[in-house]
This record gives sequence, C-alpha cells and structure tokens, in this order.
Amino acid sequence: MGPKLAEAIIGLSKRMLAMKIQQEDCQADEMLNEREFVILSLLKENGTMNVSDIAEADPSVSYSTISTDITRLWRDKKMVTKTIDPDNQRVTLVELTDKGRKSVEFRQKQKDERFKKLYEALDPSKEEAKTLIDVCNRASEYLDNILSKNGFTKPKK
Repeated sequence: MGPKLAEAIIGLSKRMLAMKIQQEDCQADEMLNEREFVILSLLKENGTMNVSDIAEADPSVSYSTISTDITRLWRDKKMVTKTIDPDNQRVTLVELTDKGRKSVEFRQKQKDERFKKLYEALDPSKEEAKTLIDVCNRASEYLDNILSKNGFTKPKK
C-alpha cells in the first residue's frame, strides 16, 4: 500500500470517528462506552444471553470487565435486566430493556445517517459504487479472518 492510500484511509477513519463523537455528544441520553454499545448490540441481535456468552464475543476483554459493564448497564443505566437462570442457578441471564433497545436503535440510526451522508457526498458512479462495495467486502473478509484466529466471533451482516 502506498503512503497516499494509507494517509487517505487513516484520514477518513479519524474524520468518521470525530463525526461519531460530535454526534453522540449532542444526544440527550446517557453516554455509552464502546464495550457497552457492543454488549447492547449483541443482546439486540441475539436476544437473552448469559454473561459467559457475552464475554466470549470478545476474548480480549476479561470476564470480570464484561460482568462489570453489564452491572453498570443494569444498575446505573437501566438498559438491561439480569436474572438467574431457573435451570442453572449459577448462570446470570441478561436481556435488553426497552431503554437499552431504544439506545441501540438510536445509535445505529446515527451511524447509518453518517454513512449515508458520506456516500451521498461522494456521489459515486455505478462503477465506482461497485468497486467501493467490492473493496469494503474484501476488507471485511480479511478482518474477519484475522479476528477469528484471535477468537472473535464474526459479526452478522
């Protein structure tokens, strides 16, 4: 990869992150850190999960850190519920509350809007759009491959 392409990718990444931070700073509800958002997203995607299954989604983070995040989402932010599994008293089940679901949906909508605005500003031709989609899909496939070797679960599309 040439230095100009690397510079362009890094510059785009920084600007997208800055837009995300600016957009989320303007919202009225509680701020979520990235792990909390991932936990809520997993629950929205999969429904009720136990703490171990949530922790397995990101093996680079300790079980106790995930457990602490879940407790904060439950006790302080009221975005999840925690219950004891009636079939196994040692297992805690975690489920989204309406507030948690709305928060995930709100943030996903913001993200979709950021990318839609970027795409519209680029105004690619059909050929450029196809090339952009192909490049993004190849990049995602490469990253999925690397991440799966490190124990990460491949995200659903």
